[in-house]
Amino acid sequence: MKSVLTVSILVITLLAKPYTFAQTFSYDGNRWYEIEVSIFTNQSSLSPNPELFLPEYVELKYPEPILKLTPALLDYSINFPAENNDNATALSDFDFNQGRNIEAPIIGSEFEPVFGPELREANTEFRLIDKARDPFIALPDEEHEFTGFNRNLNLSSDHRVLFHAVWRQPVLNKVQASAIFVAGGDRYGQYNELEGSLLISYNINRVDVEARIWRNSFNVVSNLEWNVPLQPFTDSLTETDEDGFNLIIDQVYPMLETRQMISNELHYLDHPALGMLIEVRPYELPALFDFSLE
Repeated sequence: MKSVLTVSILVITLLAKPYTFAQTFSYDGNRWYEIEVSIFTNQSSLSPNPELFLPEYVELKYPEPILKLTPALLDYSINFPAENNDNATALSDFDFNQGRNIEAPIIGSEFEPVFGPELREANTEFRLIDKARDPFIALPDEEHEFTGFNRNLNLSSDHRVLFHAVWRQPVLNKVQASAIFVAGGDRYGQYNELEGSLLISYNINRVDVEARIWRNSFNVVSNLEWNVPLQPFTDSLTETDEDGFNLIIDQVYPMLETRQMISNELHYLDHPALGMLIEVRPYELPALFDFSLE
């Protein structure tokens, strides 16, 4: 009787183990996780049967709220807007053959050239990205752990990585959570080969992922019955592909799946046209700097 009870307790302990170590709260009062995702094609010799993916019972849409991951190197991309520089125009029209000393313009004259940069108003909204503390930052290569997986997938004739990202975020309950915009693969006109969203949320003692993604195939002709929504974030949209052919969506393969995840464990979501690897790793915000001039 004792041995049976001991075995029963051991089995219950093992089954409960993934859920007993709940993620602790960071100093901001939230549970933070580092999330890594790779989404890839399943390109077997038997192409996905379009009859398995019909639009009667599936609606393609982007949930709200939805946000886009911020590149970690955004700080090094500075936008210099084109502005009319009256001084530069005046300088180009100045007659240097008049023998004037242009470094000491005539006081009171209409032309007083200015040399060197002009001071601009300070951008009070600018701040450097803190990738250790800011949420939804697409982390650089040195933070990736799926590098080997992605290499093996791309070397396989049956797979091709369409999307890969690593980011950190506070994981909230489903009502409060924001979805992550997903796009990857080839782009034709206003659409990508892979589109959709991922919603990461906290549910009791676990993290859930809701994958609402779809793979588009393109052709010169189409009898498409799907209503494919436009992307919520539009940058520079082109109407033709690189070869100059007007390609349009001819088939959609949706993947709508919710998975309960265990921290620090690799999860695989299977699908006839797509596959997804995802891992959530508990993350604690580093302590804030305590800086003082005293």
